[in-house]
Amino acid sequence: MKFWLLGGILITLVALLVLLGMVYQQISTVKDLSKYPPPGQLIDVGGYRLHLHCKSQGHPTVVMDYGLGGISPLWHWVQSQVAKFTSVCVYDRAGYGWSEPSPHPRTSLIMVQELHTLLKKGGIAGPYLLVGHSLGGLNMRLFASQYPSEVVGVVLVDAVPANVYSRLGSEFRENMAATRQMFGSLSIISRLGILRLLLQLKGSDVAPEFVQKMPPSVQSVVLAKFLPQSFNTALAESALMEKDAALVSKTSFPSHLPLVVISHGLNMFSGQNVEAAESIWRQLQAETSQLSTSGSLQIAYGSGHNIHIDQPQLVVDAIRKILQQINLKDKTNEKL
Repeated sequence: MKFWLLGGILITLVALLVLLGMVYQQISTVKDLSKYPPPGQLIDVGGYRLHLHCKSQGHPTVVMDYGLGGISPLWHWVQSQVAKFTSVCVYDRAGYGWSEPSPHPRTSLIMVQELHTLLKKGGIAGPYLLVGHSLGGLNMRLFASQYPSEVVGVVLVDAVPANVYSRLGSEFRENMAATRQMFGSLSIISRLGILRLLLQLKGSDVAPEFVQKMPPSVQSVVLAKFLPQSFNTALAESALMEKDAALVSKTSFPSHLPLVVISHGLNMFSGQNVEAAESIWRQLQAETSQLSTSGSLQIAYGSGHNIHIDQPQLVVDAIRKILQQINLKDKTNEKL
């Protein structure tokens, strides 16, 4: 009898702790809404709002899309530099950062359509110079294919190659399986308030290395946005990535567009076949650069996957390079 009584008490205590953790998470999330208001605009794109943050003036407008699980402030180093010479916009895909979740499947095609609607409703006229990191790079390739007349150039920052699953299938699937497992675990512990409590107690020391490389003001915002909704969105996007890659591989990239492809230099893969996987990834990036008649490949030797954080100047320089190509072309056309 005592055993059952003790068991009942323990179950009750565990349930109470879980409930308290969830309440703590909800209250803290609400507080963060006022503590960290959106730096940009929240724009309705069809019954839900997306966050768009633009800086400076000038044309063309640089538009940047982040990788799986990321939010717009992680473009801080690049955006702050690009804003010195042209207009630059970052945004949060549906379900991330300050953006509301979307009722639609998290496919690249839908994300591209949402971004296009966001720019139009936000009054951000083209032409656009697109910059995409990782999954965001896959999206920007598709954007250029869908709206070629509105795009003047593309920078791909260690973007997911469209044919990665056919050429690097087992290694990349293994990498993505580990990533999904991580996001699944983070979704659970964040919902229970455990992740937030760890961050409160340990601060940025328990944050990912790429977050620790950001300014303290950006770190606090990014950590506040480590929310169950964000991790669930990352899971939804990653589940459809193979289909997205297959779709992009069948689309035609406008070969006349200036294109700069930047690939990581430090190992991203793990396991027994690291060198082979890295070599194939590099080859896929080189092939991607050849989609344009004026494409180029650059290796970020001091960077892992997050080149825009490890070596942001490389991304800034790539944007400048394309702007110079555009200006040179315009001047040539004026003389004709």
